Amino acid sequence: MALPVKGRSLVVPRTARRVAWFGFAELCEKPLAAVDYLAIADRFAVVILEAIPRLGPAERDAARRLNILIDTLYEAHTLLIASAAVPPDEIYTAGDGTVEFQRTVSRLIEMQSEDYIANRPRR
Repeated sequence: MALPVKGRSLVVPRTARRVAWFGFAELCEKPLAAVDYLAIADRFAVVILEAIPRLGPAERDAARRLNILIDTLYEAHTLLIASAAVPPDEIYTAGDGTVEFQRTVSRLIEMQSEDYIANRPRR
């Protein structure tokens, strides 16, 4: 499936009803921005994000994109199902933006809570 975003197409590799499934590289290792993530959050109630790796200083761009993605999904109250190589607080611990990434860690943890899941608006 392809979502129109600012005159171009954003490929969503796997979908089922209101669920989109991406690998980490498909969302965070490509030159995507908040507008792309917002289009995903607007269209899908659930996003599955597979294989988040441990990120280091060389992957600061991917860490920044992950930060923006999580912020966008959190603000849209999108349900996130994710798999990662390490717990949230170990994803990005060294490099530019690690202080800002702590908000991402906090949001990832909150998005797992019963309260977050139970209080999502039904779409």
